[in-house]
Amino acid sequence: MILLHAIVPREATVLPDAELRSHAAGDVAVLYEHRDEPPPSDRTAVLAHGRRVVALAERMPVLPVRYGTTLTSREELFAVAEEHATAWSQRLAQLTGRCELVVHLELDERTDEPAEDAADGSGRAYLLRRTEAVRRQDRALDDLRAVLAPWSEETRLLTDQRRLAVLVLRTDADAACAAVADWAADRADVETLVTGPWPPFSFCDEAALS
Repeated sequence: MILLHAIVPREATVLPDAELRSHAAGDVAVLYEHRDEPPPSDRTAVLAHGRRVVALAERMPVLPVRYGTTLTSREELFAVAEEHATAWSQRLAQLTGRCELVVHLELDERTDEPAEDAADGSGRAYLLRRTEAVRRQDRALDDLRAVLAPWSEETRLLTDQRRLAVLVLRTDADAACAAVADWAADRADVETLVTGPWPPFSFCDEAALS
């Protein structure tokens, strides 16, 4: 079984992990390892994969592959690499010099609801409160995108709807983080945390094989 890890430039030769092997196709190389069993899906394994990709990104441009992506054989690896090499090369070029920031956004619960609304346990009152909460979240996310617009090249709302992945030049990462901090400081109803810079984990659709 072949476990894929990342796509890197073909000329990349310094790998941080002795288990990794490389297969070149076009202008890129696929980094992988042989495994006798499917990779575990526990948090420890996922985090280890992330650390490995981070170590790679410190040395070279990286197109991460989603953890757990496997192929059955070297022959399938060769075929898949041949099919996707051009798209991988193009995306890798677009991501060179870029990194991902993740903005965690939390909105404080409203405490200024009218007493009669707060006491109303009806389904309608609950739905109205939930609708308003979603609208507030959407407005805050739109504001964040606007604040980050001078630096962000792409943004992705992550699945929990509370984190915004932002693709920026590595040289702009500090300025983007400072802009988020300034924005949050002017708002009493939000809390933010920016993590990163990370490899562009959220911007690698081209590396998804399923």
